[in-house]
Amino acid sequence: MKYTFWKNKKNGKVYEILGEGIDCTNIRDGVKVFIYQPLDRREEYFVREQEEFYEKFEKILK
Repeated sequence: MKYTFWKNKKNGKVYEILGEGIDCTNIRDGVKVFIYQPLDRREEYFVREQEEFYEKFEKILK
């Protein structure tokens, strides 16, 4: 998944997955997440549960 491109189904913006991680907060310990960033704002980083990410984004070829 690393360095793949995805389009947000709601707003149409394109994001790049930078890596995967594990949430270590008490209630969510062990939840798999993606670390990603928008192509138009490279100074920002986001984290989202992988399951939710697949619901809200669609993979694109770039």
